[in-house]
This record gives sequence, C-alpha cells and structure tokens, in this order.
Amino acid sequence: MLLLLIIGVSAVNITQFSADSAVYSPQFCLIRNSNREGKEWLETIFTLSEKGRIYKSVDNGYKWSDETSILEKMGINDWFYEMQISPANKEVIYVFGKNGTGIRSEDCGQHYTWFTFPINLTDFKLNSMDDEWMLAYSNCERCHPPFNKDIHKSNDGGKTWKWILSSAMMASWDKLIDSELIPDERIVACHLENNQSRVTYSDDYYNSYKIIHNNGTGFFQTQFHMFVISKLSSTYKLHVAPAFYDYAQMINISIPFDEQYSYTLLDTESEQIFLSVSHNQTNKKLTNIYTSDFQGFKFTISLLNNVRSLNTGQCDFERIESLRGVYIANIYDHEKLNVVKQEVDLEKYKKTVITFDKGAIWHPLRAPDKDANGQKIHCSGDCSLHLQGRSVSKIYRESKAVGLIMASGNVGLYLEEKNINTYFSRDGGLTWYEIRKGHHIYSFGDRGGIIVMAKAKSLTNELLYSWDEGLNWETLVIPKMIVTSITSRSLYINFIITGIDEKRQGIILNVDFTTLHQRTCSGIWDPLDPDSDYEFWIPKNYVNHQCLFGQKYRYTRRKRNAQCFNQQEHDKIHYIDSCECTIEDWECDYGFYRKVDGGPCVPIASLFEEDEYIDILKPPENCTGTYMKSLGYRKIVGDYCTGGVNLDPIETPCEEGLQQSLSNQTQSLPQLSIKEEQKKLNEEIKDNSVNVIGQKKNNLSIGWLLIILICLFVFAAWKKIKANQNEELKKDYYSNFDRVERMNLREDDYDGI
Repeated sequence: MLLLLIIGVSAVNITQFSADSAVYSPQFCLIRNSNREGKEWLETIFTLSEKGRIYKSVDNGYKWSDETSILEKMGINDWFYEMQISPANKEVIYVFGKNGTGIRSEDCGQHYTWFTFPINLTDFKLNSMDDEWMLAYSNCERCHPPFNKDIHKSNDGGKTWKWILSSAMMASWDKLIDSELIPDERIVACHLENNQSRVTYSDDYYNSYKIIHNNGTGFFQTQFHMFVISKLSSTYKLHVAPAFYDYAQMINISIPFDEQYSYTLLDTESEQIFLSVSHNQTNKKLTNIYTSDFQGFKFTISLLNNVRSLNTGQCDFERIESLRGVYIANIYDHEKLNVVKQEVDLEKYKKTVITFDKGAIWHPLRAPDKDANGQKIHCSGDCSLHLQGRSVSKIYRESKAVGLIMASGNVGLYLEEKNINTYFSRDGGLTWYEIRKGHHIYSFGDRGGIIVMAKAKSLTNELLYSWDEGLNWETLVIPKMIVTSITSRSLYINFIITGIDEKRQGIILNVDFTTLHQRTCSGIWDPLDPDSDYEFWIPKNYVNHQCLFGQKYRYTRRKRNAQCFNQQEHDKIHYIDSCECTIEDWECDYGFYRKVDGGPCVPIASLFEEDEYIDILKPPENCTGTYMKSLGYRKIVGDYCTGGVNLDPIETPCEEGLQQSLSNQTQSLPQLSIKEEQKKLNEEIKDNSVNVIGQKKNNLSIGWLLIILICLFVFAAWKKIKANQNEELKKDYYSNFDRVERMNLREDDYDGI
C-alpha cells in the first residue's frame, strides 16, 4: 500500500510512506551526476521489508516507489531478503531472493537485470575490485560442523556458478587494500584437508593453494593485518601477519595469560589494535581488553572484565571517531566477581568507563550536575554515570560531529535495566548532561547542528528535535508508531525515520528541516568575534590537561546556541604546540597492569593469583652481565611528546633483576593518584640519573687510576730501557689510552639511550 501524506508543521515537512511490513535500515547507492552543476554524486535510497519487498527513493526519502511491483511486471516474483551495494562500484546494487532470483542494477535502480542462482547458496560476498565477482556458501551434507560448507564463485554477476572448495568453515576475498602485490582474485579460506584444519589462500580459485597456518580454526582480515586462530589442546592461540602479498611470516601474538578461548577485534583503525580476549572457558561474557604495540604483535592489558554478549559476540566498547584516542566501555565490577555465584547476577554490576589516551588510563564517567528538569543530581563516592553498550543498544557518535556523543543510561553505582534516561556530551565524554527523561532513539544531522529523537521501544506520536544540542526541544506530531531507526547523512538536515504501527505495518517518514532556519552560519574565519556562529574548542583529558599524545590542538566548530545551517563539511583543526612527556603519555608495558582511575603500572604477578603468568621483571634466560629491565611503562603508540618524564627500560644487573622479580611477587598493590605517581616516577628517574652519573664517575676514576699506573710503569721502563726503545713504548702507551677512552664513550652513549 502506498500512502503519501504531508503533515507540515510550521516549516518542518513530514512525508509519510506506508510499506507492507516493517522495513530494515536504509542503504545508500551513489550514482554519478550527469549534470556538471551541483553535487558530483546523487544518492538513491533502498530498503527491504520483512515480507521481502524492495522500496526505493531518489529524492532523499520524500517519495518512495515499490520496486517489487516493477519487477513483477517483468515476470520476476520472489521474496527478497538480502541487499548489497558493491564495494567495487558504488553504482552497482545486488538483491537476492529466497527462491533463487537475483537482481542487479548498474545505475542505482534506473534499470534492472535479473539472474537465477542455485537456491541453496547463501552468504554472498562481493569482490572489492570487480563488481561482477562474488563468493557464496552452500551446505556440505557429507561434512561435519563447523567445516560443513562448500564454497562457490561467480565471475559474471551471479549468472553462472562454479564449486571451488569443500569442507570449509569460512572464506572471503583477500583484496582489502589496493596493492599490486595481491591478485584481485585471491581467496582466503579455513577448511579441512586430510582431517587437519588449516587456513590457506589461493590465487587460482583453489586449483592450488598455499598454507598460511596449520591447525587454523578461523581468521579475520583488516586493512593492515591478517589474524589467524589456532587450537592447541583445549585452548587457542592468535597469530598475526601484515596484510600484504603473502602470510608466510605469521607471528604468535604475545598475551600475558596462556588460557585463551575467544577473541574479538574491537578496533584496528588507529595506530594500534584493540583486542578482547576471553580467558574463562565457562563464562565467555567476561573478557579482557588488550592494546598492541606499534607492530601489532605484543599486547598489554588495558581493561579487565569487559562486557561481552554471548548472543551476538558484541563487546560493550565504542570508539569515538571524532576524537583521537577516546573510547567508552562497560565492565563488570571486579570486586563482585568472587562474591557473585550465579552468572546471571553479574548483569547487576555493570559499570561504564572512559579513556582519553587509547586505553592507557580508564576513568568512571562523571555524572551530570542536574537532571533534565533542572533538579540537582546527588551523586558522590562510587556513584557515576553508566551507559548502555552494544550488548543492549548503541552509543551514538558521528565522525564529523567533533566531540558530540549521545547515549542512554543512568546515574548510580551500576548500570540498571530500568530508570534509563538520555545523556549528551559535547566535549568527547568529559562532561555529561541529562537532556531528556526516558529511553530514546536518536540521530544527528548537519554534523550535530540538529538532533532528532523519539521514545525507544514503545508507541509514540511525538518526534523531538533540538537546534542547540539538547538545551531546548521542540515537538512534532507524527503517526502513532514504534520508531525502529532514525537515519541522516552527516551534512543533511532531513531525516529518514522507520517504524511500525500497531498493526505491524511499515512506516517510513521523511522529516525535512531545510526551511526551518534558512540562515547559513557565518563568522568561521573569526570565532573570537561575538557575532560569529563559531567557537574555538580545545580537547582535554580527564584531568583537564590540554596536551593529548604530546600535542595541543584546537577545533573551530559551531556554537551550541547558534541556530543556523552549518555548511562546512569538516570542523577545522589547528595544531597549537608540542608538549613535554608526562605520566599520561605512557601506558603499561607488556606484563603490567594499572587499575581503573589511574595508579601505577604494577606486574601482573602482584595482581592475580595465577599459576601461569608472564613475569616481565625476571631477567631473560642465560642472562649474563646486565639486561634492559622495564619500568612497567611504554610510550603510547602515536604519542609525539618530547623530553619530560622518561620511563624507557633501564640497564640492570642480572642478579639484581632476579631478586627484584622474586620480591615483586609478594608486593601489595600500591595505591597512588596520578599526581603522586608522577612525583614518585620523577624521583625515581632522578635517582636513576644520579646512580648513572655516579657509576660514570666511578668508571672515570678507575680509568684515570689505570692510566696513572700505566704512566708510572712506562716511566719506570723508560728509565731502564735504551733510548731507541722509548718511542715504541710511548706508542704502546697512547694506544692503551685510546682504547680506555673509547670504552668509556661507549658506556656513556649506552647510558644515554
């Protein structure tokens, strides 16, 4: 049924379209604009309904057409269940039907071609370099789970298919980066061969293949890395190799604990990798978060007891894309783990934490001062703000809305299932405001210039919007519905809202704010002008320091109360200054851990009563003389600070290091604030410097004593030996002197590294 209705409220136009059933989130196909004027690319919006119909809009969601009706006139009848935009060509879209009918369009739905495919094919995977290449799975009846898939390939847009591999668990195209070293047709698969699992790759559709790793039970690709999981007895190991050419040099990832049962890659877009690992075989919802070194091989603990959903495998962990190094995560209260007997009771003890330095230090979220009604919020002690994560809902952030975050949660000791309200931050999670009572679904438009939201998971006939980042709200009347999604492209100020009515009929609304405020923001070149609609903003960390990763920078962004259209595609960022290193520029080294809300990095051995742990303070086997002992810290990957606090490893005698290693196993965990820790570390560094200087002075004193003795010896010899031998002895003397001086210089250079 097609129903078009204009519900104009003031200057806000709301267009309604009724679908046959609930619709899924919209997908955007881009077609090149044939006109030389205007935008280079034009958007066409597609969505599928639960009953398998295709809907399309070519005008940003104002009007919709039922594309299935057009296909039916072509004699094509099917229940369409999957839609994909080609990663190789953003004008190409595929739709797959349950009865083996495939639809392809090369111009975002202006024209269609159709093909048939075997009805048993599923999980279609499009190639990122050729829009006609794809892979698909079918069930292998003679195979045993989990290696019970046959792999098929098509090189002509799904018209013909060829079997290429049996007894597979998973397979995918390898072309994630545009490198000439990697053939476009390369496929990576995990499969059985002679009753042995292995991860392999092939450049000729598995007429032949090369082994990446034997005993491999899965793999995951990113733009820069290939990860492979292998099984040893009852536990697993993770391996990594750079994602280019071949994977012959797979390296074992170093993690302090040997028992590993599941892995979740949380973030690989920054300079380092965030990895979630489950060490508990009976409770895999408990995971630890690790961060890698710059190579991606050695991982250190960043956060304990991260929340993970057993249903979806999602971890409560969010990267705030608009700001570097900011992440929000949920954890289970560590102190309750030994008290709670039943796994279900753990859900009562979730907490939310935030980091501003790539996981080096985590902190509780500061609770707002007032609620949405202006009443003071009483929150002290362990009370803080807690937000729902991916295991329940999603923290909303927009990569082009710098510092803006919206989320649902509550203030208290722990995250609750009830009493959920809506919160907003405009400084990257440092300060929070309660902007509305109740649980809502929301989205940003105009890069945060306008916010639209509605009540979540309940029938409503109201839509709320704000032009001042939640300070004030206006209400729009809409058809009574349960809102399931609110979507807006970053630079747009029209929103596509999907939902269902009381009869489970699908509803699509287009809400257009274009004419609500016609004025364009001005004054971007002079934010200090009182009449400017823009402001300078400098990001800060949890302790209000403006130096982040060794640099200070500021953004030019729209003021909160400026009700105007922000036509700038990006907030301008300006580098201000470089900074000296402080304790905040250092994260815990491999084998060390620091508690939430700061404190020193201490050996894992002093935190956990584990039978198997990596004692990083212990000298290497067969240690002779000295070794480089870690102070428990390593500089954060991508940190550009210079001078100041230096926590690099120090040269330590092997015997002294062994004694310290044994004593640290029985040490109690020190409780220090960041400032106290900074002071203590500065003192330690000063002491180390004094010791090094003292050692140098002692070395120099001994050196001079030796020189004097040699001189006396030479002088005595000179008195006894003939004159023609004096010159030779003098030459030997100067030769010995040079050797002593060079030795001292090497020691000086080494101590200064």
